[in-house]
Amino acid sequence: MHTPAKHINGDISEELLKQLAYNEKMAELGRISAGIVHELNAPLSVITSAAQIILREEDVSESVREMVGRIKSEAQRLAQLTRGLLTFGRQDETSEETDVNLAVEFILDFLTYEAAKRGVTVLRNLDYHLSAIMMDGNLLKQILLNLIMNSLQAMEEGGGKLLVETSATAGGDVCITVADTGLGIPEELLAKIFEPYFTTKKAGEGTGLGLFVTKTLVEKMGGLIEVRSRRNKGTTFTVTFAAKE
Repeated sequence: MHTPAKHINGDISEELLKQLAYNEKMAELGRISAGIVHELNAPLSVITSAAQIILREEDVSESVREMVGRIKSEAQRLAQLTRGLLTFGRQDETSEETDVNLAVEFILDFLTYEAAKRGVTVLRNLDYHLSAIMMDGNLLKQILLNLIMNSLQAMEEGGGKLLVETSATAGGDVCITVADTGLGIPEELLAKIFEPYFTTKKAGEGTGLGLFVTKTLVEKMGGLIEVRSRRNKGTTFTVTFAAKE
């Protein structure tokens, strides 16, 4: 006889069982991806080295030189991305001086394909005079990943715009703003979006944990997250952290 999931191992609910299975799948994918990233680094190094050798030749035409230069540049960009992914995948938490702009640029580069397939225009307005923040850089990337993916998913119809800004408050704190032109969040639901398992996405498109985890991580690092939204106008998330003293 079939046993309902809610009776398995005492009080494990069907929703929790699904979440545990999903988490295990993602953990396994993460382990496999680390190996793939290592494998990619070898051919990328070969491509970069070969491009450098070709560019040193004197009898290379200008058109070929330009093409090889682009190949070298793209190989270096991919190599940098793969190294960043390996660092991002670490489970240990380390408090260090973190450059907010570098974290933003990494996540935006990582999500280039996600934005392109939705036809979303990504805009950056970064203040490169910001002070460093004492925090775990990987946790900051996780926060950015969650917020930016949330905004991209809110613009599934395409043609939207995503703006990511960094700035400093009058008191010197660091602000990160993620603004989209998506469908927005109804006012009556706005107060619930940080609750666990609450989601406005279609069934199967979200766990309802993304924004809950994001808020938890922000507050764990002494920060503050705020949200503003207007129906059919878009949503803006603002995260504020104290700058390094």
